[in-house]
Formats: sequence, C-alpha cells, structure tokens
Amino acid sequence: MIIIYSPEENTKRLNHICQHIFENILCTEFKIVNEKAGYLRQTGACINYSKEPLHHGLQIIPQGLLSETGIPEIHDMEASRWKNFFCFFGQKAGHIPFDLFSAAFYLLTSCEEYTIKQTDEHGRFDVNSSLLYRNASLEIPLVDRWAYGLKEELEKRYPDFKCKLREYRFISTVDVDYPFLYRYKGFIKSTGAMLRDLLKFDFRSMGERLRVISRLVPDPYMQTVEETDDFHKKAGRTYYLFVLLGKSGKYGRSTVKPTVYYDNWLKNMEKVTVGQHPSYDTWLNPDLLIREKKELEEMLGRQVTVNRRHYLRITCPQSFRESILAGYKEDFSFGFARAPGFRSGTAIPYYFYDVEQDTPSDLLIRPTIMMDSTLIIHLGFSPGYALLKIKQLADECKKSGGDYLCLWHNSNLAGKKNKLWKDVFIASFNYAVSLENPGFLPLNNSQKDFT
Repeated sequence: MIIIYSPEENTKRLNHICQHIFENILCTEFKIVNEKAGYLRQTGACINYSKEPLHHGLQIIPQGLLSETGIPEIHDMEASRWKNFFCFFGQKAGHIPFDLFSAAFYLLTSCEEYTIKQTDEHGRFDVNSSLLYRNASLEIPLVDRWAYGLKEELEKRYPDFKCKLREYRFISTVDVDYPFLYRYKGFIKSTGAMLRDLLKFDFRSMGERLRVISRLVPDPYMQTVEETDDFHKKAGRTYYLFVLLGKSGKYGRSTVKPTVYYDNWLKNMEKVTVGQHPSYDTWLNPDLLIREKKELEEMLGRQVTVNRRHYLRITCPQSFRESILAGYKEDFSFGFARAPGFRSGTAIPYYFYDVEQDTPSDLLIRPTIMMDSTLIIHLGFSPGYALLKIKQLADECKKSGGDYLCLWHNSNLAGKKNKLWKDVFIASFNYAVSLENPGFLPLNNSQKDFT
C-alpha cells in the first residue's frame, strides 16, 4: 500500500493517474490522504505530493495540472531527462526532478490533442505534432518507464516495499476491410475491372479474377481470412477480428450485399472476438456509428462491445465519447497510422478520462502499438527491417509488462505477392508469443497453412 499525501480537495485527476501507475502498472494498492497529521504517522511507503517539505516520504512537487479543471493551458514544456528518459514539467525541489504524476496524466489523457489542431488529410491528429514523436520517445512506453523509475526510488527509501508487477501479454488483432478481392463486386464493377485488366494487358489478374468469380478457386482475400483464423487456432491463441460494414466508396466497403458466405462464416466463428470496424464515415457521426453497430449485431445475433475505427480515424475526445454513447466497452483505435509506438505513452490498457469534462469513464482504451500498413505503406520498410522494428516494440512491451497489441490486415497477407509479409506475420507472431511463454514451440512450415 502506498500512501500519497495531497492537500488538494479535488483529487479526481490524481486518483486517475495513480490508478494507472500503481494499480495497472505496478500492481499495488494506493490511498490518497489530505490530512497532514495522519500522513506523518504513516510508517510504510509514502509520497508527499505537495510543495511543503514535510521531510517524510518521497516528495514530488506538483506542477498544478492535477488541481485544475477543464482544458489546461500549458506554457512550460521544457524537455529534460530522468533515468535517461525524456520528461517534462521539471521541478527544482523534491526527490523526483519533474512532476511525474502530472506528466503521466498529460500523456495518458492525450491533453495535447484537445488543444493542438494540426491534422492530416483524414482529420486525424498529426503525428508530427505529438510531444512524444517530437522528442524521439514515441517508441518507448514512457509512462510505464517512469512508473518503474518511481518504484526504484521507493525501494531505495523503503526496502520492504515490493510490487508484484504486471505480466506481458500478446494480443493479436486482424482488420478485414475487404473480405473479397474479386467476388461479390457486382456485375458492373467486375466487368469494368476486367476491361481495365485487358487494357493494361494484365492477363494474369484477369485470369485469376475469372477463375475466382467462376468459383474454380477461392478468393485470395477470404482465403487469407480463413487461413489466419486457422493459424491462430493451431497456435492455441484467441484473437480479435474487426469487421468493416458501412457504405461502398473510396474508403469504404468494396462488396455488394449480401455477402452470404462471409456473413455465415462470421456467425459461426469460435475462439475469436468479433468487433466493429466502424467505417470512415462514422467520424464525428455518432448516429451512423450506432446504426453500423446494430447492423453487425443483427448479423451476428449477439452484442458487439469492442471497436476499432477504420483508418484509425479518431479525434480526441469526441470519438471516445461516441464510443461510450454507442455502448462499446473497449476501444482499439488509439494509435498513429503513420508511425508505430505508444501514442499515450503506455503499453497497458487504461480507462478513458475526459479532460474537458473532468470525468472518468468505463471505456477501456487498448492502445494499438503496431499496424502493418504503417510499416508497409507509410514508412516503406522492407520485410526484414519491419520484423526488427516489430521485435523492438514487443521487447518494449515486455519490459513494462505491457500488451503488445498488433494489427494486421488480410489484404496485406493475401496472395503470392505478399509471401514475405506472411513470413513477417508468422515470425513476429512466434516472437511475440515466445516473450509471453518461453516454452512456446514456433509453428513450422507445415503448420502455417498460408498458401
């Protein structure tokens, strides 16, 4: 049990960040007290979170963010280092050279995204504006590292202080934007595609398209969805599958309805959590978000409680408010499309806190650490370098007992042209599982089932 002294009456923000640091990361209990005399009588591990030098416990000087309400106006973001990690909200007094609690709250609640309005062409918060990205710390779960640093300082002062610590987990997720490459496109679209193949003299694609439409061979995208499911089953792993519905268009569905085979297959899936992949157009459109959720629930015949937005198209806090309104319990949308890493500074799930309204919520945010399209399309990595990057990110999660949560698309694994990326998927899967279970035996070639 950690006893934290704060003279402030409003401790909602302090309580929220302490829950993440002590309960989620360090797996220990804490208690916030505002009565000085009672705090001074404590004999166990204590933190004095005030400007007053009480000479009792580990002192952290407040910057002021946690005693405020509403959107903060931050003026001093001067960068410094602590235990060789980037930090800010520096303080000259106290035993920690910066306000660790305020800095962690600032990152975990995405305070900067409430005020910085620089966005990309999809309306998403621009990664180049991210404090972590600008300070070369996006690929480090910084809040987790600070928590471990705090643990070290407490252990120095209180040798009997012990933490159980959270254990690393690997969470595999797949987004199905396009279940079919050729099938279920409709007569007009399929005819137009074949004409384009003919004009380009791309007889291989035209032949494959005809064979698939004639049902002589499986559709490569759907085949990959099924093979990926089988791969997880043979590895004894559950996973999340996010399904895109919505209308057709440039960023939307590419098939006509009903896709009978696909729909029936989804209904009968086992050992997988099927989640909503809200369409591009649900951005700032809660009515459409709710309609798509209901459509998927009617199709599956069961409730859908998890989601990840298409294109990771979110804006904070509106998108999370909409997720709560729609009845989701977990949101997997938080990650940058153009850079891998830890957007909120942690590899550990946490509950959304609305800074503008100063209210906690029951919506669990599960940060997406790596998306395949980020490495393949946006950064243009080779398969070999991508695998090294993935291993690095998984290692960072392992160090803090976090969740290495990866995102792959069936379309990036389908067909012979993507063979090397299938190999990366399998190798990174085996590596991530081995970090969780050192006795894991990697799936060999005969078990892969990717054609």
